Amino acid sequence: MTVDQSFPAHVFDVLGVEPRVYDDLIGGAVRVIEKRPDGGPITVMTSGASLLPTDSGERVELAVEVLDGQQGAARIALSIVCDDIATNRRVPPVGTPWRNSNPFLKDTLISAIMATSSRWGDTFDEVRGADGAIAGHVRTLRLLTDAEATYATANGWPALVAAAGSVDALLDVTREDTVERAPIAGNSPVFITKLHADHPPRWLTYTGNELQSVTGLESNEYMDDAANLEVWSTDSYVKRFPWVADFVRTARAGQTALFTDDSGAFTIEDD
Repeated sequence: MTVDQSFPAHVFDVLGVEPRVYDDLIGGAVRVIEKRPDGGPITVMTSGASLLPTDSGERVELAVEVLDGQQGAARIALSIVCDDIATNRRVPPVGTPWRNSNPFLKDTLISAIMATSSRWGDTFDEVRGADGAIAGHVRTLRLLTDAEATYATANGWPALVAAAGSVDALLDVTREDTVERAPIAGNSPVFITKLHADHPPRWLTYTGNELQSVTGLESNEYMDDAANLEVWSTDSYVKRFPWVADFVRTARAGQTALFTDDSGAFTIEDD
């Protein structure tokens, strides 16, 4: 049987520079290489991710652009996505950030990964077989802050690049947010229980799309009855319970605030 060499050949040849091969494998199967192309940043790539089976049959290798000294951050991102491919048999969707409620890189704000096209165009992004047909792709993973991921979700990757000033402004993983955090809109829904008529909220969760509020007195049976639930606007909810305003203003997707009184103080309980 002829072994398909299109992916390893592409990874080796692309950008016109030979790779530096890392010693450690991801998951014992995926090799990691580093390239230092002229006119571009250090690019850390996988060689072997395309061998991981996916339900769709799609095959991808992965790449991350980093500053020198931050190659470890690239490897962590590649490991996260390779593990997702291996576990869930899916390739990362282009243009849709994977978001975590907490930063996954220590001492940084980086909490999201987004697959996009590269700065190099089709010669980098497309893997072609001997017959010239597209065999798969190289997906470039962008390491984003939560504010950047929110902006990219709403406006797209090109708009985030424009707002940041350049694609290179999104390389340094120790950066501050390059865009302002989008506030939760006043007309966004808040799902609450009718017990809020007599009891204050205890746990308030922001899912990224909506707020969910409970008093802590609800049983499972109570929550299962849709008649016990109401939908308010965020503005109405904050007006009724003003001490939640600070959390609503700063909440990140996946976070839950625990309130023990009406002082406005809260603690975060991440999912």
